[in-house]
Amino acid sequence: MTKRIVSLALAAAALLAGCTNTATTNTNGAGTQVDGKIKIGYITKRGTDPFASQQVQAAQAAAKKAGVELVTADVKQDTGLTISTVNQMIAGGINGLIIVVPDQAIGPQVLSLAAAKKIPVLASDDPIKDSAGKAAPFIGLDGTALGTQAGEQLAKALNSRSDATAANTAFVVVSQNSVSACTERTDAAKAAFDKAGGNKKSTFLDVPHDGTLQTAVTAMSATITQNPGIKNWYITSCNDDGVAGALRALESKGVTKANSFGYGMDGSLACTELAKDNGFAAANYVSFAKNGEIAFDTMYKLLKNGTEMPATQSVPGPVINRDNMSSLGCK
Repeated sequence: MTKRIVSLALAAAALLAGCTNTATTNTNGAGTQVDGKIKIGYITKRGTDPFASQQVQAAQAAAKKAGVELVTADVKQDTGLTISTVNQMIAGGINGLIIVVPDQAIGPQVLSLAAAKKIPVLASDDPIKDSAGKAAPFIGLDGTALGTQAGEQLAKALNSRSDATAANTAFVVVSQNSVSACTERTDAAKAAFDKAGGNKKSTFLDVPHDGTLQTAVTAMSATITQNPGIKNWYITSCNDDGVAGALRALESKGVTKANSFGYGMDGSLACTELAKDNGFAAANYVSFAKNGEIAFDTMYKLLKNGTEMPATQSVPGPVINRDNMSSLGCK
């Protein structure tokens, strides 16, 4: 009888094990593989941004096709909410996490929480590192390429203006210096702008903001007041919001598109702004839907087949302007 009870107990345990998701992993996610139903968490830092909704919708479509449960959350640029959401998703049984952090400073905490449960993490948009300085796998924009493209376009526009001088013309970077993905783009833009000779005909102005359009309006308004001699404005930013906000501030002061040239670096507002008669001249046009799709596929392949996530993946972006906006899908 005792042997029979033991045999039944072992059989029951084996049956339960067969019905439970299991995963093996190492510190960088390589070798992670789930047996059974896959569940992935996807956190965005500010879901009201058009690019965030495009990313999530594409990931949801890919998850539905693959038969994967995708749990999404908008943490509304709140670091505390981000940490609690990560904890909730882990407690809810996710096998992998895709995350856009609102502040890179919480990267070590996010990665520590995930590592404690052997959950692989893919950082999107903004790279993050653990407490030892090791970067999580990352998917996002090629910041140097985008910045270089922006700087070259701005310098080309400025050099076509014969009346521009350092006394009456400004090269403005609406910056977000707390985010490395942003400084990579804006530093590259400034370097390319200077290399093309733009610095000889303009004064450089750094205008800090928090990534939102409204703070760009406020910060740029103060900059305009502080620089009454500037008549011509050449503007770029890590994202389109920074450029659009700066142009709003200029418009409120009576500066028209004849004296303003804005170049965005993520394309999230390009279709909207280029449809207007304003100084938003061009942007790097990025498919954020493709970003979300690739992010999901990367995590899914890891969990399904054990395919290691690449250390870095870049999403390309061509120049979009009023001449080609229709061909690139703007309506």
